[in-house]
Amino acid sequence: MSPDILNTLIERDLPAAQAGDTVAYGRLVAATQRMVASVALAITRDLQTSEDIAQETFLTAWQRRGQLGNPQSFLPWLRQVARNRAIDHVRARRYRETPVDPLEQLADIAAEPGHGPADSHERDQQAQLLAEALDEIPETSRDVLLLYYREGERSADVAALLGISDAAVRKRLQRGRDALREQLLKRLSAVARESAPGVAFTVAVGVGLAGSGSASAAVGTGAAAKATGWSVKAALGVLGALAASVTLVVGAVWFEMRQHLRKARSDAERQSLVHNGIVYGALMATYMVVLSWGNHANWSTAKFLLAAAGFSVAILLLTYERIRSRRRHRTK
Repeated sequence: MSPDILNTLIERDLPAAQAGDTVAYGRLVAATQRMVASVALAITRDLQTSEDIAQETFLTAWQRRGQLGNPQSFLPWLRQVARNRAIDHVRARRYRETPVDPLEQLADIAAEPGHGPADSHERDQQAQLLAEALDEIPETSRDVLLLYYREGERSADVAALLGISDAAVRKRLQRGRDALREQLLKRLSAVARESAPGVAFTVAVGVGLAGSGSASAAVGTGAAAKATGWSVKAALGVLGALAASVTLVVGAVWFEMRQHLRKARSDAERQSLVHNGIVYGALMATYMVVLSWGNHANWSTAKFLLAAAGFSVAILLLTYERIRSRRRHRTK
């Protein structure tokens, strides 16, 4: 995304998001999530941890949206929150080592839209390659190199997102490239693109918004509230947060599909993409509702895995159909 388009988007959508518009906030998340995740990944050198930190950053931004100030301070604020959280995580990791619970791992896989159990091995390989490559790159070049490949190799876009000059981006890119073997650099560029956050990441942020809404509703009732009153207030809080997070995801899908529509070469291809995007958005929103309900109903790991497998297949089929449709229209 060019610097001018990014600035226009922030100036238009940040005030709307501060007023509670989750669709506008979804567009902001979609436009900046690769930057936030890359900043966190450059520090932690761990793919899953960087995405967790990025999600926490966006949830914090939503909770404090009234304190974000003017649009010009939005990107610097996001970057600083992500850096602080990543640094805190690295410091804490040095003093403790938490054992991994296999059941928790399975539940985490189920909670990641578009990533079923079959994808976990590939994700592990991506994470290992990223960690190896980042260890060889100077610290000042890590976030620049990651974001460069995730943003379509446009240095001006990276400069706008990180708040530095285009010349500085190019200089840090060169340092990062010089530190890597040619073969490893090629693999890093491919993995950086493939691991970049997409709509599934925004869904996870939406689920987090729904969860925080549920917690707020429960706290707001007070210990002395009557049982019936607590249930009604909690239910309203959950439904409100869930509705807000669903609209956030719809906004993110709209943002992503708009990028595809700009590249369409015919009205027929554009119409096909619109239809695919509508179904895709409805599917992702439904998936988020199912996950939230499963969490509320204390589903077993088996149920989460079954739901994840079903939705993952549907998401893959939709993605395949979009690719096939584009090829079909462009060969006519």
